[in-house]
Amino acid sequence: EVDRLRRRVRNAIEDAKGHLRVFCRVRPLSEKELEMDEEVVVRMVDNMKIELPRNGVFTFDGVFAAGQQEEVFEECRDLVQSTVDGHNVTIFAYGQTGAGKTYTLHGTPQEEGIAGRAISELFQILKRFQQSSNAARSFVVSASMFELYRNRLVDLLRRPEKRAKSPPCSPPCSPKLSLRSSESGLQVDNLAEEEVEGAMQLKRLLSRGLAARSTAPNALNAESSRSHLLFTIKVTSTDGQNPLSGKLVLCDLGGSERLKKSEATGEQLKEAIEINRSLTALGDVIEAVAERKRQVPYRNHKLTQLLQDSLGGTSKTLMFVNCSPARCNLHETAMSLNYALRAKRVVNAVPSRKVWASR
Repeated sequence: EVDRLRRRVRNAIEDAKGHLRVFCRVRPLSEKELEMDEEVVVRMVDNMKIELPRNGVFTFDGVFAAGQQEEVFEECRDLVQSTVDGHNVTIFAYGQTGAGKTYTLHGTPQEEGIAGRAISELFQILKRFQQSSNAARSFVVSASMFELYRNRLVDLLRRPEKRAKSPPCSPPCSPKLSLRSSESGLQVDNLAEEEVEGAMQLKRLLSRGLAARSTAPNALNAESSRSHLLFTIKVTSTDGQNPLSGKLVLCDLGGSERLKKSEATGEQLKEAIEINRSLTALGDVIEAVAERKRQVPYRNHKLTQLLQDSLGGTSKTLMFVNCSPARCNLHETAMSLNYALRAKRVVNAVPSRKVWASR
């Protein structure tokens, strides 16, 4: 009973922080920007405010001026526990190409991002629970990963040897994935979902999916992501009587820059147009939810359908808006910050629900 009370108190603390929190991360100047002798124009006022010339001060739940990966993950750590406790958690990264979205979520082999650290934290929590709990509760962890490429869902966890040959720069061939509503929420039919037994196995699965993602060079990044990426970790448990299920969704959104800024042409131009169209639809949903409108246009795009339970639903959600500090990107930075402020106005409705005890 003491553990149950502790769990409820911890969940109440997370709810008090806000069901949708927005953080800003400003990367250092890139090598290209340093070579161009670009000026730093983004000023960190304090750990919650940044200032832009001619745009004023922007206030968020937290601001990281670059910052270490561990420091950023600390804002997410407790939400991994929420996933184990049966809640839906969504963490997504927004910003222009080259602003650090993928680095924030996925990091590098030497410096893990939120995803790798969340995986390690998840299995540490499960190990502690199984060692300390008297309840005979068993856990199953599974994962899926897909990208939304030009409004088409592409499974990234299909074994490479099972994929049909694809033209260069095309996403891998995949069975047709379709969206379907069910009692448990929106489902992606035909999506591969693999069970894992440990952190290293899940990290290898993540690396396999990232390697299959669609990328292409543009004026802002030599390896720009050309799609929205969703990596989902599901945790289900039961003690024989009370099944419980939670999920952690990590969403790496495509670059938000203007078409002129990316200098995209040909197929890359079509990709950029589709990314902008989907982000506009997401912005419309954010605005409708923030203003408590009766009709929210979730069905206007597959991206907004996929994120429906993250915005206005029952999910605990974190958004990281990633920015460049350079003067040459000032307009894109201001657009990203204004977009993030719209998201900050969203208040998710989270009903009370039964939770079980853990340490």
